[in-house]
Amino acid sequence: MSVIKADYLLSLGIENIVNYLRKSRQDEERERRTGEDVLTEQKQIMDRILEPLGIPFDQKPEVGSGDKISTRPVFQSVVEDLRNKKYQCIAVKEISRMGRGSYTDMGTIYDLICDNRIFILTPYKLYDPRNSTDLRQIRFELFMSREEFETTRERLFSGRVNNAISGRWVAGPAPFGFNYNKDTKKLEINEEEASVVRTIFDYYVNGVPEKNGKRRDVSFRALATYIAKRTPIRTPRGMREWHPTQIRQLITNERYMGTLKFLTTQRVNGKVVQRPEEEHIVVPDAIPAIIDLETWEKAQAKVQDSTHKPRTKMDFSPCELAGLCVCMKCGRRMIRQYSVQNYQTKSGEVNTYHKEFLWCTTSGCTFVKYRAVEDDLIEILELLHSMDDDLLRANLTALIAEDNKNVHPEEDMSSYIEQRKKELKNRQRFIYEKYEGGIYSDEMFLERKAEIDAELKKIIEMEEQHNNKQSRSSVADIDLKIVRRNLTSFLAAYKDEDSDKSDRNKILRSVFTDVTVEIVEKGRGRTPTKFALYPRLDPALISQSFLVQ
Repeated sequence: MSVIKADYLLSLGIENIVNYLRKSRQDEERERRTGEDVLTEQKQIMDRILEPLGIPFDQKPEVGSGDKISTRPVFQSVVEDLRNKKYQCIAVKEISRMGRGSYTDMGTIYDLICDNRIFILTPYKLYDPRNSTDLRQIRFELFMSREEFETTRERLFSGRVNNAISGRWVAGPAPFGFNYNKDTKKLEINEEEASVVRTIFDYYVNGVPEKNGKRRDVSFRALATYIAKRTPIRTPRGMREWHPTQIRQLITNERYMGTLKFLTTQRVNGKVVQRPEEEHIVVPDAIPAIIDLETWEKAQAKVQDSTHKPRTKMDFSPCELAGLCVCMKCGRRMIRQYSVQNYQTKSGEVNTYHKEFLWCTTSGCTFVKYRAVEDDLIEILELLHSMDDDLLRANLTALIAEDNKNVHPEEDMSSYIEQRKKELKNRQRFIYEKYEGGIYSDEMFLERKAEIDAELKKIIEMEEQHNNKQSRSSVADIDLKIVRRNLTSFLAAYKDEDSDKSDRNKILRSVFTDVTVEIVEKGRGRTPTKFALYPRLDPALISQSFLVQ
């Protein structure tokens, strides 16, 4: 039986009531644990209060909970109805059921209650916003519910952080390559799945095996095709087809080198988003490593390498100029077009004519003889090799300086180093806070600090090596002896009779960043098209010894 009388409510001008029902987080946890329908139970409690009054009321249940008004459409409609004075009273099991959102949201609810004199009816009390004691209690309930929510979230977050730092798996089912040990709450290597991970890393880093015993360098797309067509390897869900994105995510996931990267999240406008970067938890050697550090670093270096790779089907080997030439007119990559035609002479003899062109697929664009471009590139390098020192230095400066205007993998490495230093500084700040707060013992603090100091030392060494490499690559400090030695090695390897077209393509792409092709004069009949080449040399040509694979 209700402790509030209908006559008293009517005397206050309450003619319509809205009953807002919403599950709290405790209710959701209890529902998962016991299987009870908490919302129905809440409705029954409020019905026992409202039905005896005889005052019309509408039920407004909110199935999903949310921290903000913007994520609760039912409560948004309730707020709109209260503004329009459709209801004079809102009935809730507890005042906190109206929301635990931001202080802005709490202020919106508070102003709405005060400005429109909205009464709040609970099973035990009617709150009148014009009563100073009731208003004080409303403020306390609204704003303390938010504080309680923040305290609960912080406690849960702290627990997850401590678990992550201890190497415990806190992100749901075990990822591919691992099993979850319920006793230790840690990940253990699943050897069958781990062998798949190692194989994929091996193929990506060292290339896929070919019939001639060699290995062919592949991109994510080509590797996905190779795995699907030529291996029994299946995806984590048992599917035959691999998507290039799946391969990339697997290759770049730090957990396979033993690092547990714990990305905390929060809800913004109903969507789960990543929390600020300083709340990331990165724990090296937290879980067993499937991939060794050397293989991991090679894989990441290849991922970071932005050099254009030729796109050819797995059943074909790239030709000499694949992925190298660019049309000056439209900027598109040029491809090889090859055909064979048979001609019958007047005497009845059949002659075979091989047509091989470098072709821009844009309609009416560049179209030149393939072998003529190849010959000219070799001639350019022979010409560079024969120049005197002053002329060689001037030409190299022009060719390589142009390349420095473009995005280079070195920039990606600089970005990675800065990002990694920032993460380590954040982790360092985090353990200091935990130590000062008494959460970490002296032994635990020193252990964590030593780990971070060691990683910072490695990053600083990497940064110094990177800066030295950039300094050595400066065109102002060109070592012409290295350049000439590299050019000699290149020309010898390219002209070697044992090198096939794929090997020559690798050699060309290791020397040239790209080659722009410009049509100077279109050909007619037997007169070939005249063209000009604008090559850009890879900076590695002047900074290190040229290696032919």
